[in-house]
Amino acid sequence: MKKEIKVNYDKVLIFVVIALIFLIVALRVSFFYVPKCDTFECFQENMRACKQAVYLNEEPQATWKYEILGKEKDECLVKTSLIQPKQGELKLEKLAGLSMTCAFPLGITTYPEKYLDRCHGLLKEELQTIIIEKLHTYIIENIGDVDESLDLISSF
Repeated sequence: MKKEIKVNYDKVLIFVVIALIFLIVALRVSFFYVPKCDTFECFQENMRACKQAVYLNEEPQATWKYEILGKEKDECLVKTSLIQPKQGELKLEKLAGLSMTCAFPLGITTYPEKYLDRCHGLLKEELQTIIIEKLHTYIIENIGDVDESLDLISSF
């Protein structure tokens, strides 16, 4: 006498779907989860150790997003993005959404946008353009003062 085995395909399908969902969640948490820092101190700790983390820095001129990407050679890579320019003299409105990647020696913690010489990317280029334009305007507005200063120097 042979017994027939009846398979309930609905239950098997439900089990497979639940297993796939569990696997996807486990992979996301294990490999793609990046902790978010609420304080600059948290960001500093993670940057010092070069552990992945994300931090939003609210400054009067702009909101910056810092993402610690990880180590490359002897440096810690930090992606810096301008999220929201705010009203002010800096004229950052056209830079919203741009980013740059900055490389710092391991163990260093800082505000990445303060050291453009350690960064590369479109945001850096645009920030440098704004700085050059401001310097040019300053020189043009103060050319008489500069000329007088040069005359004083040459008279010695």
